[in-house]
Amino acid sequence: MKRILHRLTGLLIALMCTLTAWADGEIYYGIYQGSGTLTGYGTGKAETYDVAIHLTDPSLVGMEIRAIRIPVNTGAKNATDYKGWLTRELTLVSGKIVPDIVSVETTPSGSWAEARLSEPYVIEEGGLYVGYSLNISSVDASNTSDANKTPIMTTATENPEGLLIHTSRTYRKWVGLAEVGSPAVVVLIGGENIKPRAATLVAPDDLYTTTGSTISTTLTLVNHGSEAISNIEYQIEANGVTTTRQLTRSLAGQYYGRSTTFTATIPAVDTKGSYPTTFRVTKINGEANEDPVGATTVPVTYLDEIPVHRPLVEEYTGTWCQWCPRGLACFERMTDLYGDKFVGVAYHMSDVMDFAVSYYPIGTAEVGLPTAFIDRAANYDLSDGRQAWQQRSNGIAPASIDVVAEWADDSKTKIKATSTTTFVRDFNDNTCLVGYVLLANDLHKDGDSDWYQSNAFSGNQGYSTGDKYLQKYIDSPNPMKNFHFDHVAIAQSANYGVGREGSLPASVKEYEPNQHVYTFDISGITLPLDKEKLEVVAVLVDSKTGQVVNCNKGHVTDADGINEVQSSKSKVQSELYDLAGRRIMKPAKGIYIENGKKVIK
Repeated sequence: MKRILHRLTGLLIALMCTLTAWADGEIYYGIYQGSGTLTGYGTGKAETYDVAIHLTDPSLVGMEIRAIRIPVNTGAKNATDYKGWLTRELTLVSGKIVPDIVSVETTPSGSWAEARLSEPYVIEEGGLYVGYSLNISSVDASNTSDANKTPIMTTATENPEGLLIHTSRTYRKWVGLAEVGSPAVVVLIGGENIKPRAATLVAPDDLYTTTGSTISTTLTLVNHGSEAISNIEYQIEANGVTTTRQLTRSLAGQYYGRSTTFTATIPAVDTKGSYPTTFRVTKINGEANEDPVGATTVPVTYLDEIPVHRPLVEEYTGTWCQWCPRGLACFERMTDLYGDKFVGVAYHMSDVMDFAVSYYPIGTAEVGLPTAFIDRAANYDLSDGRQAWQQRSNGIAPASIDVVAEWADDSKTKIKATSTTTFVRDFNDNTCLVGYVLLANDLHKDGDSDWYQSNAFSGNQGYSTGDKYLQKYIDSPNPMKNFHFDHVAIAQSANYGVGREGSLPASVKEYEPNQHVYTFDISGITLPLDKEKLEVVAVLVDSKTGQVVNCNKGHVTDADGINEVQSSKSKVQSELYDLAGRRIMKPAKGIYIENGKKVIK
């Protein structure tokens, strides 16, 4: 292999909280927050290492960095030339890091090496990188547990950028290794904004409920003070009304940014609209909150009508996968229970139905099949799936989405998909885009062994739990010949399932429909398609987070055909609605929704 990665197996190095005492107005900051087992990581080679974390927290602006504390693998006796550094950019010159702020040499003392700055550095807007360098002069190639092969200490705490690392031989450019944890480097920060009792609350970006209803949400209490927190007083300010509440919570100090979560109830509002709502910590341990931030404000939207939220379930499967009938059973169960409100997509990998294994929305190279995700936000349990799906669907989506799919030519080689997206309030910084997936149902090729589905459940009564859907596969042979596949993805509008650029404007208005058209060309698809059983899924994707906000699907019909589609309103009434979900009192000629069906007037 081009590179050899070594991790400590069996022997984990725990860095206990041996940091020295800090002065008044000082506190530690880092992805590592003083607890948990640290793990050694390295390339297994004698080379120079550079490691960094990215400080982007805006609440740090104006504070001082006074020292950089480097975690040490005490068994790596051949580690030398320790340096701590600060830089705005990770610049390499002739293969070496060139910090543009400061670099300080240091020597380890036990589990830490402290690089103290001669003058504190005041953190500016825009963030900076904190890092360190060391050199491994030699390794024992015959000793798999040689700590010199794994001199970098990592924490399991997740970090969006992963382990930012550069080395002189293996990683010649900066890379972020998400799979190996995060750097455990810590900085000592100080300044007049560091107080004994300081904390703030963080709330979700957008919250929705119906008029006249309270809403429960998860708030995050973040400790910015040096003292531990045992209780707080906090306030919720909404629609001119302030509610004060008490909360008992144990949250350690010492590290800036330690956090815990709790559930809070936001009072009801009777009038539709979006109301700025402020969450503020007023007291900590009975004393006034000294945090200069202390509060967060987010919009809470109260709606008369709620868009139907259809979670998107995406499964990764294959005919060769002997345990994948679990996913087949799950999709059958969910379709029977929830009908067209359940939107499931099956991406086949490395079989005859594989259309783009390297371009699927979520990479699955390191996990076993079947694997599934819900809204590209969390793993989805295919053993049942109802609870996770129901919890997700109960969340209110910020927009409805409808899709009409029609044949665009007489030869039926092109499919025109028209989506209509309607947001429940104004968004001047909309990050959502629309993407499309084309699905085939009843896909099969009898007598062809490439289409046989492997089935490890065959005859295995140990999996029989009274589930009729899984029992079907227990009672089926292995392999299952002449099997008919549903929900099969055969094309998508963009690689990796991302939304189409320009599909939605950057600024959207409340209840103003936004239409977008995409055309699939299926002339090159050689699968044995039943063109009467194709569907298009329109997916509303947040381009900022990569998560799915809402989705809907429509059957492909003739351009002037009548087809049943799903309304995006929570209540289907006998009145007429246009495709954006607006009630129409005096319809002109056109296509409308009546009792959940598309009709032509």
